[in-house]
Amino acid sequence: MKSESKRITTTILSLALYLGLWKILSVVIGRSIILPPPEEVLLQTLRFLSGREAWGKILSTTLRGLGGFSISLILGVLTGLAAGKSPVFRWFSNPFLISIRSIPVLSLILLAVIWFPTELVPVFICFLIAYPVITSAVAAGVAAVDRDLLEMAAVYRKSRRSVLLEITLPSLYPYLLNGVSTGLGLTWKSVVAAEVLSMPASGLGTAMQTAQLQLDTAHLFSWTLIVVLLASVSEALLRLLERKR
Repeated sequence: MKSESKRITTTILSLALYLGLWKILSVVIGRSIILPPPEEVLLQTLRFLSGREAWGKILSTTLRGLGGFSISLILGVLTGLAAGKSPVFRWFSNPFLISIRSIPVLSLILLAVIWFPTELVPVFICFLIAYPVITSAVAAGVAAVDRDLLEMAAVYRKSRRSVLLEITLPSLYPYLLNGVSTGLGLTWKSVVAAEVLSMPASGLGTAMQTAQLQLDTAHLFSWTLIVVLLASVSEALLRLLERKR
């Protein structure tokens, strides 16, 4: 309880320091188009959140992000299980995973804009970015399963289902949770980046691109802050799930 209180206090002090530095820089620069003051951005963010239009953009981005992430989670778990159990499959899949990690996200987005309808581009990018992370995490978890337990299960002739539920999954869970956490963080970055370039009808990335074209820096900061809040909420929910385990 004491450590939790200390963590909250430290976080508040850290935010206060960052906001103070932001305010000082905005006063020194003296041009809102370059760096608007924090109070202006916060007030604009509250205005956005009090209107329906902003929530429509948030919902659109959230659905695209969760859609792409869900596909990567399902396929990543299946591929990771196979890669963890079969060295041949791992060697076969490694070139593809390494290639996806190595290709710049911008290049992937530009290609996706050519290949897919505008609304599907962010979903596809989310999948590509999160999929290698989850696959590698699951494969590492499978490789870390205690071999002695597996041998004991074989001696007692445990079914594959029992081995999976009682040995593999408990060992795999921390690795999967770490992969999901990293994948979710990348999801919000990638979906917004894809929306900025593909500009679907509704989305936070589209709103950010529009604000940039209009040289409305305060709006750009506000939409960015909303993306940060969205990522923070998803991370908090994940931590809550971890505590309830």
